[in-house]
Amino acid sequence: MSEMENKGTYFYSVDGRRLGSDLGVVPIPLYKGMKITIHGSPNTFEVVDWQYHHGHPDEEAGLRIILKDVE
Repeated sequence: MSEMENKGTYFYSVDGRRLGSDLGVVPIPLYKGMKITIHGSPNTFEVVDWQYHHGHPDEEAGLRIILKDVE
């Protein structure tokens, strides 16, 4: 298993609520203001920040994308 398979992509609201996740680091270009939809949510979200945490899978290591609700 590669190191990237131990990482994930995690989507959080600005208030810290986890909105979703994917296995592995999703290879998408990120920019502030980018619109993102989450399966199961009728809302549209906008990227406000992101960060990468290098660590172990139980620490939610990987890409963390912070979103604000725009609808």
